[in-house]
Amino acid sequence: MAYGSELENLDEDGYTQLQFSSRGITKIPVSSEKGVLSSSCPPNWIAHENSCYLFGTSLNSWNGSKRQCSQLDSYLLKIDSSKELEFIVKQVSSQPVKSFWIGLSRPQAEGPWLWEDGSKFSPNLFEIRSTVTQENSSHNCVWIHVPIIYDQLCSVPSYGICEKKLSI
Repeated sequence: MAYGSELENLDEDGYTQLQFSSRGITKIPVSSEKGVLSSSCPPNWIAHENSCYLFGTSLNSWNGSKRQCSQLDSYLLKIDSSKELEFIVKQVSSQPVKSFWIGLSRPQAEGPWLWEDGSKFSPNLFEIRSTVTQENSSHNCVWIHVPIIYDQLCSVPSYGICEKKLSI
């Protein structure tokens, strides 16, 4: 048969089989208002602006959540802007039965609120509502529940929000 090589491209129904190749296709970097980002977020992480966020699925104390984020080469959420706060509120509002630890705590009651990186909390961004019901109770960690941010006992089991910056 002179046309044998042409038959090799036919399937059992007589249709021509097409061969596709991904040669020449390049991965397009994700862009944001802050520039072009060279890498994307790991699986299950959500990209926003120049960070990736992971909303925890297992309960942990504040310190346990901090450790968990650290093991994922990230840190508990630090809210830097009203735009980031808006994004976080939108995300947690879709899970109204959960509270999420953020990276804000204080070494002692009535001490200053500090982010994990040691920077001071700016009350211009949001208000931390008190949940203290007893005088001797010190709520030295912070979580977000739906759109409200509260102080809380660090030992209370909750979910955490991990954040890692995208490399630019």
